[in-house]
Amino acid sequence: MNQNKKFALAGGGYCLYAPRFPRFQRTPGFADECSIGNALVPSVFFLSFLDGRHPLTMVCKQAEVEHGKAVLTYEDGNGLKVVERRLLSQDDRFVSELELHNTGKTEREVTVVMWTTTDPEGEPVSLEGDSFRIRRLLKSADAPDVPADIHYSSPDSKGGKCLQGFFAEGGSDRPDFEETPWYEMEALPTPRAKRPMEKPSPIVAGSRVYAGLFRPVPLKVGAKAAHRFEANVTFKGKGINFRARRPDPKDENGWHAFWDKVPKFSCDDKALERVVKHRFHLLYLLRQGQGAGLFTSAAVCEGNGPMHQPTAFSTPAIMREARWLQDPSLARGCLKAFFDNVQHNGQVPGRLYMTGVNTNDFYHADWGGGFESLDAMHGDKATKKAVLMAMQRYVKWLGNNRDPEGSGLTDIVNHFEAGQEFSRRYTVIDGKADRAIEFTEQFRLKGIDASVFRYRLVKWLHAVAEEIQEKAMANRFQAEVEVILDTIRKKMWDEKAGIFMDLDPANRRKTNVKAAVGFYPLATDIPNQKQVDAMLDLLSNRNEFWTKYPVPSIAISDSTFDPTGRWKGTRKGCPWNGRVWPMLNSHIMEGLTYWAERGNKKAQKLARELLDKTVAMISGEAEGTGEPNSFEHYHPITGVGSRYRGIDTLLHSYVLDNVFRIACGFAIRFGEVQDDPLGEAVDFRLQGMPLGNKLYDVERKNGRLRVQQQ
Repeated sequence: MNQNKKFALAGGGYCLYAPRFPRFQRTPGFADECSIGNALVPSVFFLSFLDGRHPLTMVCKQAEVEHGKAVLTYEDGNGLKVVERRLLSQDDRFVSELELHNTGKTEREVTVVMWTTTDPEGEPVSLEGDSFRIRRLLKSADAPDVPADIHYSSPDSKGGKCLQGFFAEGGSDRPDFEETPWYEMEALPTPRAKRPMEKPSPIVAGSRVYAGLFRPVPLKVGAKAAHRFEANVTFKGKGINFRARRPDPKDENGWHAFWDKVPKFSCDDKALERVVKHRFHLLYLLRQGQGAGLFTSAAVCEGNGPMHQPTAFSTPAIMREARWLQDPSLARGCLKAFFDNVQHNGQVPGRLYMTGVNTNDFYHADWGGGFESLDAMHGDKATKKAVLMAMQRYVKWLGNNRDPEGSGLTDIVNHFEAGQEFSRRYTVIDGKADRAIEFTEQFRLKGIDASVFRYRLVKWLHAVAEEIQEKAMANRFQAEVEVILDTIRKKMWDEKAGIFMDLDPANRRKTNVKAAVGFYPLATDIPNQKQVDAMLDLLSNRNEFWTKYPVPSIAISDSTFDPTGRWKGTRKGCPWNGRVWPMLNSHIMEGLTYWAERGNKKAQKLARELLDKTVAMISGEAEGTGEPNSFEHYHPITGVGSRYRGIDTLLHSYVLDNVFRIACGFAIRFGEVQDDPLGEAVDFRLQGMPLGNKLYDVERKNGRLRVQQQ
C-alpha cells in the first residue's frame, strides 16, 4: 500500500488509530494497528458482510477524510453500496457508522458481522446477549501494562446478537471471515445464556479466541439502512478506574471543539500554509485528556506506534507548538504532567505511562527553553508556583547525579538519554557504547547539548524565582548560571574546529567530534562574537554541514557520516550519524534567530535558508507529493523522510515558532507582538492568535505589519 495515502484518526482520548504499516485501511472496521494507551494492538475489530452464509467481497471505491473522520465507500458489484464513517471518539470509542444501500433490482438480506480475536490468557471473554466484552492487561515492551476493558456492541437499536465465542489454534491477523470458526457453520450460533466463555483444556501455544456479534439487515430495492458498530475502551485495573464522559454526539471526535480554538493562518506561500495546518493537526491527533492514572494534566504524545506516550525528549518542543493554541491548558498540561510525576530523588521520568514510570528511563531535555516560550504567550504565576519546587529538585538531581564533581557541565551516561543514539559522540568514549540496551550508566561524557539545556533551565528558574520573590532560591540559581556559562564557553569551545564539543571527563579533553548539537549554544548568550562568527562559517560550509537539505546530525567530514541512516553497515531506526532531524533544525534556527536579532547579517541569511529547506522537506515539496509530513529524520541530500520507520505522526520540533518568527517576521516579547523581520518577511494573515488572555489578528500586507485585538 502506498503510505502517502495513509490517514490517522483520534479523538483526544487515550487511543489512536495511526498504523505504521497499514495493510487494511480500506477494509471495513479497524483492521490495522491501533494504540490503546501506550500499548499496540494489531487490530480492534473487523466488519464482514454476508449474503446468506457467503461472505461478500467489498471493494473500496473511494476514501477520504472529513472533519477527522474517514469516509470510505464500498461496493460488492451486485448492487450493494456501503458507506463507512470511521472515527475515534473523545471517550475512546472506535466507531464504524455504516449506511447500507441496495441499488440492485432484487430484495436482499445482508448480515453484518463485527468480530475480533484475542489471546486466551487473562479474564475469559464475556458474552452479553447483544454484545461482548474483553478485559485484558495489554502488554507493551519495556513499559507498564495497560488495563483495558473493551465493550463491543451495535448500540443504535435492537437487533444485534452476540455470537458464540470459540477457541481455535492458528489463524492469521487478516480480516478474512473465511478463517473464523463461524464460516463453516450452517447458521451463525449464539450463546445459550449471558456468561463468560469457558476455557477448554489444554490450550496450545498460539491459540486465539474468536468473539463477535452480528446484525441481519433486510434491504428492499432502493432501500437504505444505517447501523453503528463500536468498541468502547475504558481502563480498569490496580489503582486505576477511568471512564471518560460521553461527548457531544454532534462532535464525538472533538474536531470542531479543537479547531475552533486554532488560529487561522494563510499566506501566499502555500507550502508554509500546509505546514502550519499540519502542525496543528498533529496536536489534534496526539493530544490526550487527563484523569487516567498518572495523567494528572492534559498532555501530548510524542508520536504514533511505540511513541504513543508523552516523552520528556519531545515535550519541551511540543509545549512551543501548543502555545499557539487559544486554550493554554494543553501546553501547560504538558509541563505539569511531567513535574507532577518527578521521582523522589528529583529525576524527571523519560516517559509517562498511565499506570507507572520506568525509573531508569530518562532524557535530557530543554525544559527551560520550552517553559520560557510558553510563559511569553501565556504567563501564569500559578503554573510557575505549581512546578517550581519540582524543577528545583530536578536541578539538584542533575547536579548530584550528572555533575558530581561540580564542574558546571552535565554528564550523559548512555547513548539513549540524549535522544541521539548511534553516534560517534559516544563510541569515541566507549567503543561499545552503541550496544547499550537500556537506560543504565555505561560511560561518562560531558554533553554540550545536556549542558546547554541545564544552563537554560537554571537561567529561566532564576527569573521565575525573582518574579515570585523567592530571593534565596534566585541567588542560588544565579550563582549556578555564572558557573555553567563560564565553563561551557571556556572548556567546550574548540577554536580549531569552530564549534562547541563534548568533553571527556576522564582526561578533560574535547572529543574532536563535530556534532550538530555543538551549535546549540547559539540560542543563548554563551558564545562571544568571535565564536559565533566561527560557528556560522562552519555551519554554512558545504563540505561540513550545509548539505542540500541541512543540517546533518554530524559533519560530512566525520568518518562515520552516512546519509542513509546506516550505522556499521545496518540501517538503524534512530541514527544520529548524518541524518537530518527536525528537532536539531529547530534548535539551530532558534540560535540563528538569536544572533540575527542582534544584527548579524549572515545569521539572518542562514536562518531563512534553513527554514526554506526544512519546509521543503516537511511540506512534501522535496518528494514531489505536496502532502505535508512529520517523519523522525530525513536524507540530507534528497530530503526524503524515514518512511521505513512507519512513524509519520511525530512531534519533536517547534516548527510553528520557526515559521512565525523567521518567515512571518514577528516576535512575542514583553507581552506584545513586535514587528522584527529577519530580512524579507512574507505577507500573511494569522487570525485569532492568543497572547495572554486576549486574541489578536496579525497581518502583514505589502511588508507592513498590522496587529489588531479581536
